[in-house]
Amino acid sequence: MSRPMNSVLRLSLHPTDDAKVAPLEVLRDFADVTASWSYLEEDSEHYSDLKDTPGLILRHRADPSHYVDLGFVETAPDTVQLAVLDRPATDASLSSDARTDLLDTFLDAMRKYLGDRPEHVSLQVDRDAASL
Repeated sequence: MSRPMNSVLRLSLHPTDDAKVAPLEVLRDFADVTASWSYLEEDSEHYSDLKDTPGLILRHRADPSHYVDLGFVETAPDTVQLAVLDRPATDASLSSDARTDLLDTFLDAMRKYLGDRPEHVSLQVDRDAASL
């Protein structure tokens, strides 16, 4: 398991009145249907236990040999915090610019995913979230 870095976002994923989805379900579905993203079930269970709250890990694979994990924990019913984790199996941490680029890549992909489902969930982002 990777250790959290300082890049943290607070994401509010608000379901519409008739949608019966939780933010972590939205994130799992996002990873299932979005190219270069995947949900890591065992790592998610470990992360949830570590944080003592519901959470999950998504992996972003820029290419077959480069990937980074993102950790999400539930902080309120419709809110999760996102932390960029170090790259698994490497000694080198991501640079600040690389973490920012990764967060932007995630947000762009999430906005596109939600844009294809405008009736289900709205997204709000707080880039000044406190560290996990």
